[in-house]
Amino acid sequence: MKKIPLILLLIATIIVNAQAEKSSKMGQTTLGELKMKTYDKDSTAAAVVLYEHANVYLDPKNDYKTRTDYYFRIKILDKSAFDLADITLELYKEKKVLNIKAITYNSSEIGSLNRTHLAKDKIFVVNENEYWTTHRFTLPNIKEGSVIEYSYSIISPYSGISDWNFQADIPKIKSEFDAAILGNYKYNIRIVGFLKLDKNDSSIKKNCIDIEGLGPGSCRIYSFGINDIPAFKEEDYMLSKKNYMSRISFDLETYTSPRGVIEKYTTTWKEADKKLKKIFLNNQTSKKSFFKKRIPEEILTLENNLEKAKGIYTFIQNHYTWNDKYWNNEDEKVKKAFDNKVGSAGEINLSLYNALIAAEIQADLVILSTRKNGVPTKLYPVIFDYNYVIIKATINEKEYFLDATDKYLPFGEVPIRTLNGEARVINYKKESSWVTLKPRFKSTNNVTAKLTLSEDGEFSGNLLIKKRGYSAKKQREKLNLLTEDDYLEEFEEENPDVEVDNYRVNFLDELDKPLQEIYAINIMMGEDLSKKTRINPFFFDRMKENPFTLKERYYPVDFGYASKNNFSLSLEIPDSYKITQLPKEVAISLPNNGGLFVLKIVKKENIINLYTRINLNKSIYTSEEYFALKEFFNQIVIAENSYITLEKK
Repeated sequence: MKKIPLILLLIATIIVNAQAEKSSKMGQTTLGELKMKTYDKDSTAAAVVLYEHANVYLDPKNDYKTRTDYYFRIKILDKSAFDLADITLELYKEKKVLNIKAITYNSSEIGSLNRTHLAKDKIFVVNENEYWTTHRFTLPNIKEGSVIEYSYSIISPYSGISDWNFQADIPKIKSEFDAAILGNYKYNIRIVGFLKLDKNDSSIKKNCIDIEGLGPGSCRIYSFGINDIPAFKEEDYMLSKKNYMSRISFDLETYTSPRGVIEKYTTTWKEADKKLKKIFLNNQTSKKSFFKKRIPEEILTLENNLEKAKGIYTFIQNHYTWNDKYWNNEDEKVKKAFDNKVGSAGEINLSLYNALIAAEIQADLVILSTRKNGVPTKLYPVIFDYNYVIIKATINEKEYFLDATDKYLPFGEVPIRTLNGEARVINYKKESSWVTLKPRFKSTNNVTAKLTLSEDGEFSGNLLIKKRGYSAKKQREKLNLLTEDDYLEEFEEENPDVEVDNYRVNFLDELDKPLQEIYAINIMMGEDLSKKTRINPFFFDRMKENPFTLKERYYPVDFGYASKNNFSLSLEIPDSYKITQLPKEVAISLPNNGGLFVLKIVKKENIINLYTRINLNKSIYTSEEYFALKEFFNQIVIAENSYITLEKK
């Protein structure tokens, strides 16, 4: 670093220190906080954040690198929250941590504050690999009622500001974030989540810093905060919680050098597409010669392009074993992965792309963010929002989206993990475009049972289960992982009253066709039929509880895909019994054509025919539709826990 005259260094230090003074200091815990027994705004909370704060600024003591001072104070209300005292700090490459301080507060016998400080030798450092270092420590002497307080600073030589999460799995009384950003850095700032900011201030401070040879610089001062933050409560059928938890995100747009040269980080989508090809795909899109030599000749010589594409897809699909990684950034190497027969999703699908191009089939890369990774913003290009690539093949003017990582997906179907809003189709010759990925096949589950009840209380008959779409994919995967004996043993464990006499499966390897399973079964009632008895006719896949229990849900219900479930039962009762009660028929629908649930039952002499249909016509239901959906499932639970009553004549 250039030598800086003392007077200028002092001026710069004084100005920067003004921002540093905003950092929260240790020792703020009070007796009142120790006496707290419950949090009045959430009596179920096992802990509550009393106050947390982050402050970002340039540190003159560390070569004007970006410094973030963190401070946390948390009340432990129940022993189930003791893990909050286990702190892990993960640092990338040249980042470093300074000034780790931690204190546990408990009440003394005389009602005063009893402090237990973290010893320096209880801070453990682990070099995980060449990129990451981990610092771990646990606050000492944790009890129910303790208050833990800790702070540390992160020094970073990298441009960019980490997200600040206002919301967490426990409630917070106050969360604040401050930052002083030099004017030559321009950020796009996003507020994510449903909570509103209680503090949202920004101002310009001229002559924030002045260094010889560079001149004076202005800073933009930001200050954000939210009070009384509820805990984020997860529930079934949701995307990554980072889509909904309230946070502030800084995406670096441009950096202007002292000489006035502007470096763009967030640019046009056209520029972003080029960076994706270079950075994430490691220029692995020009290997068609390699793959042309390795695709079987009988596939390459097929005249029908659709059959040729299907052959290439199946070849790549069966050649590789997916290593469960998405993409490896600069380490993507399709030739090496092909030879090893193991690869990331990026390597496998880039191999598919090159193979299709080698076969003269039109193909494009499609980049996306998986469901667990979060929905990317479309307001401006942020290439680091993406973590996955699939392929679009265009054959006879029809589009097919392909992912060869899964051996149980038919041609044209994509994994559930990719169904996450819009994906970007990369076209380097023409303009790229957006597409919403949808399942190619409807997911259906049809169960048909024909059973006869004997005098000694045993049902016998046949069971046919037909699955299509993702339902079939999941079942095929299960059947291929288990031997038939192990599968039937597991089936009988899940249905303890059922004994399977015979079993066969059709179209196990024909992925384009519905999967069929046919059982010959016996079901023991386990009740004395010499008197009145009750039978629950929903022998299989009965919904025992409602997956939706929240009083209020602020984020959508996302099933990933629409589905249809049908159950049909023909039940023959002995002539010596009379049917005294049947389940009530039900017919309810969701608003906006969202779905329906129907239960019909017909008794003709000694035969009962029961039929149910559960249609969920949409993949996503808004938070406004939540209460209707919750009641919809509640009615299904009630209906499927109803009984047929028999009585001896």
